[in-house]
Amino acid sequence: MKGHRPYFVHFCATKEDREADFVHFCATVKGREPRFVHVCGTKGVREGETGFKSGAPGRGDDNGRRARYVPPMTAPSTLIVGRYRAFADEVRLPLRPLTLLYGRNNAGKSALVRALGILGASVDERASSAISFPKGMREVPLEELAWKGDAGDYSMTVGLCWDDGPLREARFTVDVAADPLRPFYVREVVLRDDADAESLMMRRPDGRVAWALGGDLAFPAIAFTGLVPLASDSPLLVELATKMAALRGRVRWLDGVRSRPPGDFLQPQPNLEHEGSGLDAYARLLGHPELVRDVAKFYARLDPPRELTVNEPLKGKWRIGLKPGSGSKFSIDLADNGEGMVQVLPVLVAAALAGEQAKDGGGSILAVEEPESHLHPDAQRVLADYLCDLAAAENPPTLVLETHSRVFLLAVQLAVAEGRLLAEHVGLAWVDQDAEGRSQVTPVNLAADGHLTDGWPAAALAEDLRLAADVARIALQRRRS
Repeated sequence: MKGHRPYFVHFCATKEDREADFVHFCATVKGREPRFVHVCGTKGVREGETGFKSGAPGRGDDNGRRARYVPPMTAPSTLIVGRYRAFADEVRLPLRPLTLLYGRNNAGKSALVRALGILGASVDERASSAISFPKGMREVPLEELAWKGDAGDYSMTVGLCWDDGPLREARFTVDVAADPLRPFYVREVVLRDDADAESLMMRRPDGRVAWALGGDLAFPAIAFTGLVPLASDSPLLVELATKMAALRGRVRWLDGVRSRPPGDFLQPQPNLEHEGSGLDAYARLLGHPELVRDVAKFYARLDPPRELTVNEPLKGKWRIGLKPGSGSKFSIDLADNGEGMVQVLPVLVAAALAGEQAKDGGGSILAVEEPESHLHPDAQRVLADYLCDLAAAENPPTLVLETHSRVFLLAVQLAVAEGRLLAEHVGLAWVDQDAEGRSQVTPVNLAADGHLTDGWPAAALAEDLRLAADVARIALQRRRS
């Protein structure tokens, strides 16, 4: 909070408002004058005693209480993590309709992608703690998830930024509770509003909360479902709950190694849940011709083109296959096709579903590890064009892709240069790690002509050029000798 005056501070006064373990915290915030304080349950507390003015001109009713503001949900514009995996310091990843993560192996790209999957699971209405893991992701204790460089401190930070509404940023500090039945809890939340002022909320494992008031503290009990706060009189917390809950079912993660389809017949499955392995993708195609048509566009653009087939040869039993050419009269079961054709299908299905979901203006996030896995470079370009089309939509999803593909990047640059995709719809990030194991993120933008702006390492993705230069140099030396 240093350097900021809280724009809004929630204050709930009760006779149990004095807690010895927050005396130090109270002293640290004393003397910082907020613009106004929201007071509820004020028995025994008068406005003159706090030294604050209740209400805010133009932002509340005659009783000094602000109306409950429920903004339209938009996709988050930034992911924040700190003390998470190799990210010892806080880093911010801008989220664009097409966000590409590049960097060397083990630098932290997968960790960023998985952070979005964890966030999506942690806002689910079934979340049992502040940190939950999506289906298909290995669950680990917080001491494995948090930065290990500071022995004994296993707290971590995760947060989001938005570009609309009074609430613009929320940062959650998650810690380990003493109760083994509640391994993760929200220890602290920092909220930043549209006036760039911050409010700090401290929370203990028992669920009680302290808002920074300057000279006094209060401890209303505020429960969380995962990272979603429940009932509160604070407009900022209400908006936080609205924005976090609006992400439910709209954040999906795909692992870098996707499941192959079963070799036997497929059967429709009711109440399908997204799986990080992508296993649900095959059943989602059954009986959904529009989804099949969207996914089939990728295969039709290959050289030679393939035709995706989804047939029901027996009642209630389906097969997914690929015709090896446009003129072929037979189809080969998908499970018997090459690994690249199999691995890309869950990506195509998840991307098409994210694009369809985002059409309502509510946003959708898909985070994928190695979407180009096992694909030949010409197929990588086709995949890049397919995803560029989604990112160019009027209401696009947010596609966050970890990749090593030079071809993929060049295809995106070409789409921008040709005007098929707006430069501001693309975000790049170079993820690197120092000798002490600390990772950093360097955001990089594309210019309108498709060229990379400042921040992109000169030697990134240039190993093939260096190898080609070495081969040419040796060949030239031999000719001269």
